[in-house]
Amino acid sequence: MTEIGLVRVDSRLLHGQVVTRWIGQVGAREVIIFDDELSQDEFMIEVFKMAAPSGVNLIVKSVNDVENTLSERNLKHTIILFKNIPMLLKGMKANTKIDRIQIGGIGGGPGRVVVFKNITLTKDEYDELQNLVSEGIHVYLQTVPEEKEVGLKDIENKFK
Repeated sequence: MTEIGLVRVDSRLLHGQVVTRWIGQVGAREVIIFDDELSQDEFMIEVFKMAAPSGVNLIVKSVNDVENTLSERNLKHTIILFKNIPMLLKGMKANTKIDRIQIGGIGGGPGRVVVFKNITLTKDEYDELQNLVSEGIHVYLQTVPEEKEVGLKDIENKFK
């Protein structure tokens, strides 16, 4: 597997915690956002580029571009962001380089269960993430670097 700085699912994408904590933690020189909707919104892309720290390259692509964007690229100092679990799953179908996935902030809504701090999942999302784990992918919940990783096994009682 290719070493990737961080693959994170976070509904806010590039925001304060990512900018101030995760970029430094990873030593990131680039952030790649894979999101179908955002990739079509030039204004919001410019807003996100302004939010990126100096010296950090921001790339925004459709999830359909995962394989082409990640192939033959050094990803050790890269943060890859997906807005939600469906976008992550779509990206995972196109690329097998991803072997660790961090679930960060995902807001609430109908059918969503708070599983850890500001992270909510539906039962279907939980099951899909469990499928990734069964394929050998390390999936964990963590909102900030100072926290210990929480595994899916630790939250399984939320869906019983």
